[in-house]
Order: sequence, then C-alpha cells, then structure tokens
Amino acid sequence: MSPIKRSPKPRNAAKTKARILAAAQQVFSEQGYAQAGIRGIAVVADTTSPMLLRYFGSKAGLFEAALIETVRVEDLFEGSRAKFGENLIGLFLDTALELKAPSIVALSTGHSDARDIATRVIAERVVDPLAIWLGPPDAHARALQIIMLAMGFVLFTRQFPVVRVGKGVDRKLAKWFAQTLQAIVDQP
Repeated sequence: MSPIKRSPKPRNAAKTKARILAAAQQVFSEQGYAQAGIRGIAVVADTTSPMLLRYFGSKAGLFEAALIETVRVEDLFEGSRAKFGENLIGLFLDTALELKAPSIVALSTGHSDARDIATRVIAERVVDPLAIWLGPPDAHARALQIIMLAMGFVLFTRQFPVVRVGKGVDRKLAKWFAQTLQAIVDQP
C-alpha cells in the first residue's frame, strides 16, 4: 500500500498577514514592545516565527505595521466638520470597536526603538494629516491638542478605565470632550 500523498495546504497571504497583524496588535497593546516576542505573537497568530519574519522582516517592522494598521484616521475627515467632536466621541464610546493604538503607543515609551517608531508613525499618519485637514491657523498645534486629548480620553476610558464607557460614562464628561474637540476644530 502506497502512502497517500497530500498536497500542501494553499496559503492565503492576505489572510495570514492580517492574522499576524491582529495578533501583534493584541500582544503589543497588552504586553508592550519590550515584553512581546516574535514567537509569542506567532503562536497567537497561529503561524510560525519564520513566516512572521518573512512578512515583516523584524520585530520592529511588525510593530510599525501593527501600529500603522491601528491608527487609520482617514474616516474621521469624511464626516461633517461641524460634528467632528460628536463623531469622535461616538467612536470612542462604541464598545464594539477595539481601540488599541493608545495602549500600543503608551507601552512603547519604555523602549527606545518602539518609541522612535511610534513617534514617527503618529506624526506621519495622524498629526500631519489632521493638521492638513484642520488648516490654518496653528494647524499643527491644534492637531497635537486633539491627539493629546483623544489619547488621554481613550486611555482613561478604555485601557485604564477610571471612567467607564458606554451607558456608565459620565454624560457631562462626554459632552465636555466633544465640545472641547469641536472648539479646537472650529478655531478661527
């Protein structure tokens, strides 16, 4: 009796890459860059370390790709400019959305390579596009104000829940946050 020949399981590169990015986001947001390991991320992604490195080259490359994937801000600019604050608070209070970028960024501060990557990614992918969308006067400073407030709000409502999200969130706090953001957007 001859052994049964099995053809290799076909790979879906896009699905594998997406699975690795999701696993990396989870691990980096929970453990930080310094504590996260390629092997551990590969296990969570149900793949191998060599496969992970094939797609991203290194732990730093994976960290950058994972962070870029979590900080997509293009959709924020599509809605009504007059409702920016309300729209953003709506996203932040939506418990169905996983908001991992703030914890990934916060946990990156303890490692110089991760901090450098996070600084560059946030500047290029968040601050600069937001500043362009805001326009003069003081677009860059206003973009930083929004990012600083948003990061703090998400950290203290989602990752470090001093303020509970959803039905338990203080409506006055949510209203203040939305109005403050909107005032920055509307600044003459």
